[in-house]
Amino acid sequence: MASAPTLPARQRRRTAGMSDEKAPSEVVEEGSGETGAGAPPVPSAAAPGEAPAAEATDAPKEEKKPRFTAQVETTGPCTRLIKIEVEQERVKEEVDKSYGELRKTVVLRGFRPGHVPRHVLERRFSKEVTESVRQSLVDECLEQAVKDHSLRLALPASVDYAAITLDPDKPLSFEAKLEVFPEFTIDNYKGLAVERPAVEVTEADVAQALTALRARHGSYQKVQEGAVQKGDVPVCHAIALVDGQEAWRENELPILFEDETVGDIPVPGIEAALVGAAVGDTKTFVLRLPDDFRVEALRGKDVTLEVTIDELRRVAMPEATDDWARSLHFDDLDDLRAELRSSLRRRREQEADEALHDRIADKLLELTDFDVPEGLVHRLVARAKDQQRMALLYRGVPREEIDKAIALQEKRTREASVRQCKLYFIYEKIAEAEKLFVTEDEVTQRIEAIALNYRRRPNEVKAELEAEGRLGALRQQMREEKVREFLVKHAVVTQATRAAAAAEPPTGAKPEGPAS
Repeated sequence: MASAPTLPARQRRRTAGMSDEKAPSEVVEEGSGETGAGAPPVPSAAAPGEAPAAEATDAPKEEKKPRFTAQVETTGPCTRLIKIEVEQERVKEEVDKSYGELRKTVVLRGFRPGHVPRHVLERRFSKEVTESVRQSLVDECLEQAVKDHSLRLALPASVDYAAITLDPDKPLSFEAKLEVFPEFTIDNYKGLAVERPAVEVTEADVAQALTALRARHGSYQKVQEGAVQKGDVPVCHAIALVDGQEAWRENELPILFEDETVGDIPVPGIEAALVGAAVGDTKTFVLRLPDDFRVEALRGKDVTLEVTIDELRRVAMPEATDDWARSLHFDDLDDLRAELRSSLRRRREQEADEALHDRIADKLLELTDFDVPEGLVHRLVARAKDQQRMALLYRGVPREEIDKAIALQEKRTREASVRQCKLYFIYEKIAEAEKLFVTEDEVTQRIEAIALNYRRRPNEVKAELEAEGRLGALRQQMREEKVREFLVKHAVVTQATRAAAAAEPPTGAKPEGPAS
């Protein structure tokens, strides 16, 4: 009876030249609401965005000969095909070493530990040894070849391991498809002329914010007559019909306009349909019930939903007085208004800063043009489609309509993904040129800020980021923030007037990832 063999302890690298950094499709979210994208890794001592470590002063060690040959073919602007052949002697050495280490640990009935003959091991464990050695040799040689040829991978290398045959009496030959960083130049990114949108908070803005605050602190009361208004909460009874027959009924269901729900049933367009209606009116909707609907037999069913308004509730807002302001811990109503004005201004200043960054990004894209790795674009497009699908499902859109809606956005989704990729690579190029790095102290401070925002311990947050492989993405996000700040600092920024800001069209689509 043989125990499970312990194969040689070989670290299986995920891909040649890969560090723990993430591609732009993966982001880190923090309490500030900012998002950033991870980086295609760089084969260097320091992770992307980190300050390079000091050089070692020890005497250099003698390097082993690679004992393989590698040829790189350019198959496209961002694609390479690398062909590697490992010397037969090295293949045999690795196989012999693997069997030797296996002999030390395997236990077979009838043989003393450490004395199992080689031919017995080969008969029992040749498949496991072959796969282990093949994996190790391919990964090690591919990693070294990528480094030797100064290739900067944008995605993990694509290798068909199953198609690779390992024979200790022959050289090991294989090939890998690579997607690499694009080659381009960008100059004149300093001194970009951009206009920052005007920021203004009017008395009408403050009044609207005050009304919204009063509504949040109000209470709903029954309205005896009148039409449904925005902000009301109608109460209804609903009937679901399947093929014209009543299949479900429920009373006293609140209709929440903000969530577009009747009870817990998503009903897109419910607010537009009911505003202006009166108690006693009935509206009809054709929709598909959610897959988690509480009546199992109706889950995912197409139904006609009849909604009849039985009652109308409207928020009764507290009067805006000094006493009410003091109940909210302000000195008086003027003090509350001042805080609302300051809050609105802070928010609009942030919006203006984001618009400024977007305009600088537009200028950068005008300065250079290049192809981006198609694999990255594909990942971003797939991610965007998943987000669109989940949003439509939440709104209760029938499944057969979801794919149509996503298809209509296909071109726009791809354009946004390409833009996102280009900006990522441009920011990387500028960061390298200007030597913009992120130190470990800065990473620690950011983690502490995230922990404070979520009321957690910093070491817990760091451990979670490391476990999920998102620490590199956080570094990349921080590095990108430095690039964006650098570009603003060196731009020629003019302030728009209020009239000009009102007349100008919205800025272009904002990228998701490389800071993202």
